[in-house]
Amino acid sequence: MADYYEVAISGIGGQGALTIGRLLAEAGASRYTCVSYFPNYGSSMRGGDTECTVILSQRPISTPAMLHPEAAIIMGELPFQEYSGRVAPGGLLLVDSSLLSEKAEREDLQALYIPASDTAIGLGNRQVANLVLLGAYVETTQAVPIAAIQDALKQRLSGGRREGLLELNQRALEEGTRLARASS
Repeated sequence: MADYYEVAISGIGGQGALTIGRLLAEAGASRYTCVSYFPNYGSSMRGGDTECTVILSQRPISTPAMLHPEAAIIMGELPFQEYSGRVAPGGLLLVDSSLLSEKAEREDLQALYIPASDTAIGLGNRQVANLVLLGAYVETTQAVPIAAIQDALKQRLSGGRREGLLELNQRALEEGTRLARASS
């Protein structure tokens, strides 16, 4: 495990970009000295632009803002157009290929095209596509163990009306890790 990871997560409101960013930050909090979760979203509840940045670090974080993040998780065409040019050279671009067929033109990136939405539909609920992508990110980067994400999910979903979603969410994470391994 390296001592520094940064990722931008971008999509449209309602896709769960902020949710997986927060899960990643919560999972990283027990393993890193410094963690930053910085959400940014439009005024629309659903359908507006939404993004967040997450930094996991063993050293102080000077700013949560990233002009050229080392990784980006993309859940749509507009975020793809923006981040495919912004990710740092040598960085990771992780794309929900169910939502767009466009490919990154840069050869200095590791680009993974994961059919997250189609996979989520196959699992029975399109809303877990974000967790498929998070599983793929964690498998690819090893920023945190997948068990840490699963623990964060348990804490968020246990003891309430959403507890029944825990198994589906965990299966989505596992599918993301499987798809990332198959893409490598």
